Amino acid sequence: VRVIPGKGVMVAVNHRLVNTVINRCKMPADGDILVPVHTVAIIGTTDERVTDPELLPIEPWEVQLMLDEGDKLVPGMSKARILRAWAGVRPLYQEGYAGDSRDATRALALLDHQQRDGVSGFLTITGGKWTTFRLMAQTTMDKACAQLGVERACRTADTPVPGTEQGYYWLGHRLHEVEEHHLQGDLVCECELVTRAMIEQAAQNNPTVTLDDLRRDVRLGMGPCQGGFCTFRAAGILAEGGEGRGARDEEEAAVPSATSEWEVAYMQSPKHNIGANGARRSNRRFDNPNLLLRDFLQERWRGLTPVLWGRQLKQERLDELIYLSVMNVDHLPPDDDTSPLTEFWQFDTTPGATAHKEGDEL
Repeated sequence: VRVIPGKGVMVAVNHRLVNTVINRCKMPADGDILVPVHTVAIIGTTDERVTDPELLPIEPWEVQLMLDEGDKLVPGMSKARILRAWAGVRPLYQEGYAGDSRDATRALALLDHQQRDGVSGFLTITGGKWTTFRLMAQTTMDKACAQLGVERACRTADTPVPGTEQGYYWLGHRLHEVEEHHLQGDLVCECELVTRAMIEQAAQNNPTVTLDDLRRDVRLGMGPCQGGFCTFRAAGILAEGGEGRGARDEEEAAVPSATSEWEVAYMQSPKHNIGANGARRSNRRFDNPNLLLRDFLQERWRGLTPVLWGRQLKQERLDELIYLSVMNVDHLPPDDDTSPLTEFWQFDTTPGATAHKEGDEL
């Protein structure tokens, strides 16, 4: 299966500049959409065909292009504090197509390898977009059921996406809950208002949780400091094995969610995690919290390299001093362990950079 890898660069700014998506009404082009995401806004994206989906250097002209195009949507956007830049690859598929990735179709493609290659019991779903992922799942499962002789109605279209029970997103909900319940002393990530109980509860519900998982779950390290302060606190909490401080009995645990499932809406709510650090105590000890710490911060800095100027440059100089001079993190033992995330950040995003040698740090 020949996939067309199309690289797209995105840039995040430190303000939720708009509350709705702004899209230019023109043929698809670079930097034509501005999307509010929680506390930030993201401008994107470029589209460039690449040969290696693992090597995605972000060039200065790409960042500047995003900011210039963003100014056309929201004048002055380029003067906001730039948090980070990153790139992803679209797995585009168009049989026999050899042109630019920008013009390749975004339609989903379901390949039946029995018909295509004479291989039974093998399907490939590719192409598509995030907005069509549920249709992709339904199409794939319908085909699989047909091949297996299973007659069952698909529930995809009738099953709500987790987290939709809130009905809306209120930007100030975390601040309101922290102030209402006097949780200021429990803050671990002050940028995104993540409390200790939120981290402990996430760890208790996922014994193999990493700092990068917490970033996705509760937005740890996604604010202006990009993990420069909160990462050390969170790593210490995980190293305690989820027991937390002042563990309470189960009857004193947090108010349960609407269902027994671990839902996104409750995971990101400070008030629903009050007292949860004693609800389900775990004996897990993270084998190498130092590796979790190093990997997470190196990955954070990987996305900062292309946008180091102005206030963010000052912030990263402070973070560097804490990392190297105060905490001496690059010499914490053991310094030869690696993880899948280690291999990820060792590919630099700076122009003309090559892969880091194992053990090198930014």
